[in-house]
Parts: sequence; structure tokens; C-alpha cells
Amino acid sequence: MFVRAILPTSLLFLATSQALPTEDCPILGPALPSNFDVSNTAAFRSTISTFRESIESLFSAGAVNRTHTSFAIDVFSTHAERSIYSFYHEAPGLNGSLTAGAFDDKTVSRLGSVSKLITAYALIAHSGLEILDEPVTKYLPELAGNDLDKPLDHIVWENITIGALASHQGGTGGFRYATLGLVLAKITGLPFAEALQNILTEPLGLKGTLTKAPDGDFNGLVVPGGINFSSWGQDYQLTSPTGGIYSNPSDLRTVGLSILQSRLLSPASTRAWMKPRGHTAALTTSVGAPWEIERLALPVSPNSTQTRISDLYTKLGGNTGYSAVFALSPDHGIGFSILLAGPKSIADRIPLRDTVGKAFVTAAEHAALENAAKNLAGTFADASSAGTNLTLTVDKDRPGLGLKDLFVDNVDWRVGILNYGLPEPAGEGASLRLYPTNSDPAPRAFSTCGGEKSEKISFRVYGAGGLELEPLQPPAAVEGGSGLFNDGYTAWQQVGFYPNDEMVLEIVNGRLESVTSIGANRTMRRVD
Repeated sequence: MFVRAILPTSLLFLATSQALPTEDCPILGPALPSNFDVSNTAAFRSTISTFRESIESLFSAGAVNRTHTSFAIDVFSTHAERSIYSFYHEAPGLNGSLTAGAFDDKTVSRLGSVSKLITAYALIAHSGLEILDEPVTKYLPELAGNDLDKPLDHIVWENITIGALASHQGGTGGFRYATLGLVLAKITGLPFAEALQNILTEPLGLKGTLTKAPDGDFNGLVVPGGINFSSWGQDYQLTSPTGGIYSNPSDLRTVGLSILQSRLLSPASTRAWMKPRGHTAALTTSVGAPWEIERLALPVSPNSTQTRISDLYTKLGGNTGYSAVFALSPDHGIGFSILLAGPKSIADRIPLRDTVGKAFVTAAEHAALENAAKNLAGTFADASSAGTNLTLTVDKDRPGLGLKDLFVDNVDWRVGILNYGLPEPAGEGASLRLYPTNSDPAPRAFSTCGGEKSEKISFRVYGAGGLELEPLQPPAAVEGGSGLFNDGYTAWQQVGFYPNDEMVLEIVNGRLESVTSIGANRTMRRVD
């Protein structure tokens, strides 16, 4: 389960109103690696077994229109590099709308404003993130020249960057992405449709992503009726970049995987793109280019009242008779898309988005915990030194991996990791947690030998519960504490401050086999 807010009035999905942020102070990012097949876990199988009931509950409550809204749900994973769950509902009231007589992941529908994501991706893939900081008039100089002294009478384009338009902050209404489409055409010297084909659709092998309705024999979901009921075929190339693109679940899955796996961008560029460029009046919603970023409070273990923050990168879209949802969770290496059609599809996308997110983001969080307990936890020792060993644990109500013990030449190193030069024993109340980091553009090194797959992941160690130099301060009032400011979550300031907090975990065929303490320059191998 997850909540889309940490404010008491927004605890939408948490089973208890007593949920509070964990005092382990995790850094923002994944709590555990996602380098495993989430679909093979009990957490994921349990979610699938009850998901149809969740959809039926939406129908029964009238939250989603069973009769007149068709929809396709696709959930995908970077590790599996495929769909790991799909669900299709053919609305009886839209009988005859499927041109090929089948509803599958090749069925083309309309994306609405998810088109903006495609446009931004193409622009950044072609010109790099640097283009976001450049003024629009660099590429469209014909927009320059309005009276700078009368900004309320005319748009002063010289003051508007491409990034401002891409992140909904340019103040030009629905023409923001139409303008960006003109920028892309100017940069490439091609019409928008051809530029999109050269930059995205051909390199990624997208067969159903188009800027106008397909013709001839095609697999599509065509809502019947005139322009007041269906926008199918209402194609205007000027507005294609902002809301006119067609696609299908298969292509959206490919797009999502290409983003999460940095196929067209460098890993550093992907991480920079998937960050807020501004905030909203809601504490849990930020905006990117063009991401709608939802900050979730995830239980750190099943049924826990302790939560950690995880960001979900989404984009909603809607046309007359159609709507769409696209979402990526970098923390978990998963994403999902929902394509809807029917007169109520724009309203119906919200409860479906929440239901899919609640089910599968939570499942991925708990699947990572399950995988860690099975394949990462254990005791490790240096065979050349009887007094050098460590124990990693997975603990209820706590995120990441626990560093229960760390001895180097019979000296307890746990306190010395964070308080360099203070080697006193950590004590019963202390908690050291390990979290995977992406400090390097290529943080994981793979090798294959004799059919074995070896992977190295860098982790950082964080302390809580007795290791602080000063007592842990309460969180802000909006997080269940008191006061205006949050002075309790400062462990992130310790990242890399001392040389002893880095551990490199070597995983062979999915199982952790050795741990190297960079500070101690010791490698300890699994003994249990």
C-alpha cells in the first residue's frame, strides 16, 4: 500500500492513521536493489491474485464505468525487460470499437497529454538537457521583439526558456508544447512527425506510435460518434506535440524501459531529467519536464506503520473519448501504462491510476524486501582474518539492509564508519542501514564467467538510533511531529563525508556472495 501524501487529510491508501516517517532517515532513492525478477516473488503473486477483485470493486462502487469505458493496463519491469502483468477490459457499450476484433498490447489508442512526454523525450534525446536552459527565441527568433516594458500586454519570449515551457511554467497555456514541436522541427530541419520518427520511433522500434490516425488495416480502439464524443482522426499537426499522438501499450512499455535503462540518454542525463523543475501548492506533488511527480509514503515492510518516501514519475493525458496514464518508478525499476476509451475515460483514469499504483508499487517495494531476505542477508567473513566479519539483516519496520555487526581485526567498526576516529562499540540501540547508491553514471559492473553473472553494487551506510552526535530531532508538524521545520532527516548530509561508509556488494546469479568494505580494504565472503 502507499499514500500519495504525508498530510493527515491525504492518507488515501494506508491501513492505519498512525503511519509516521521512519526514524532511520533513509536517503531519497531505492531502499534495496531492483536487480531481480519481481514477478517471481510471493509479494507480486499475491498482488496479482487480488487485482481483479480491486477492479471489480471500482466497477461496483461506480468509480469506473464498466459499460462504457474500455481500458488496457500494462505493468513492466526493467529486469525482466517485458510486461509482467496486463489487464484488458472491453466495455460492452463500445461493442465494435476494436477494428481488429482483439484487444491487446498492439491496440492503438490516443494519448492526449502523454504526447508531451514523447515530445520532451525526443527534444532531450536529440539536443541534450542543456536545451532546457536556452531561450525559446534562440530557435524561434521570430517570436522576439515584443515590448519588454509591457509584459502584461504581450509575452516576452526572450524571458521564456524551453525548460519553462516543458515544465508547464511558461505562462502560454496549451500552446507550450505546440511551441516545443516547432522548436524540434527547427532544430532538425524536419516536420515534427519526421523528426519524431528519426529520433524515437525508428531507434526504439515503435510500430504503433503515430502523429495521425492509422489508415488501412490496423489494430485500433476507435470510439464511435462525432467530434463531441470521439477525437479519433481529429488530427492537427500543430497540436500533435501537445496532445495528438497515438500509441499502444507495447510502444509505451518500450518507451518506459528505454527511459529507465537510459537507452537514448546517458544515465546522468536520465537522473537529471527525472527530477523536479518546480513545485506545486501540494506538498506531495512536483513538476518536471513534463513529469507530474507524486511523492509517495511507502510502508517500509508489509503492514508497517513506518514509511519512507518514494517518487513516482507520471504523466496524465486526455482527449475527447480517450485518456491515458504513464508512470515510472525508478526506485523499483518498474512502470505502467493505462489506455482508456469511452465517454467517461478522463474521469475513470484517476481511480484506475491509484489502484494500479497502490497495487504494484507497493508489491515492488515488498518484493525487494523479500528478495533481500532471501538473497542478500547473511554473514560474511575474511578467511585471512578470524576477527574480520560482518552480518547483514532484513528487519521489520526498517528500510534497507541492516548492518548488525562489522568487526575488522576484532575491532567493532560500526561507529567508526560514520564517526571517523571514534571506534567505541555501537551499543544495543544503534542502527546502521545500507542503501544502494547511483553516485557513478554506471554504478553497476557486470561480468560473465562460466555462465555465471556477477554484478557489483555500491552501497552507503547511514546511522540512526544511537549513532548521532546529537539527539534525533522531531520531524515537522506536517509529518506527525511539531514545529515548522524538519530537523530530523539530516543523515543524507553524511553521504561520502567520511571514507568508511562505502560497501561494494558482489552479487553472483542473484545471490550476494561477498562484501567489500572500502574503508577497511577488506573483502568478506559468505559463510552461511
